[in-house]
Amino acid sequence: MTTDEKELRAISLTLEAGEHIRSCIKCTYDLQQNSEKISLCGMLAVTSQRIIFYSCTMDYPWVKFINYHHISLAKLEKDLSDTRGNVLLIHRGENEVFCLLPNGERIDRFVAVLEQEAGISCKDQ
Repeated sequence: MTTDEKELRAISLTLEAGEHIRSCIKCTYDLQQNSEKISLCGMLAVTSQRIIFYSCTMDYPWVKFINYHHISLAKLEKDLSDTRGNVLLIHRGENEVFCLLPNGERIDRFVAVLEQEAGISCKDQ
């Protein structure tokens, strides 16, 4: 089983009844713990009900759930190659930045699904 398959399987295990993964992309997320930042590499998934980030760093699984109704703003920051960039979410007044990794997937498709499911517009920067 590849890393992507393991991450998708782990995310699938957190889904509620009737919830489905609509799109996902590899990314990193900087977790602030005390005075240090820990960079987590994982999978960001848009589901029919929320956003889920899953990472398993040093064999320790970590999951972050973001409900759509708690997102007040979403921004997309792309580079010229159109395959890398950041998704910035303002979630309960805090910046949540997910740095997308280059893996052949286009950010535009992921963001389009996010906009559709969350009912928000991601401003392009």
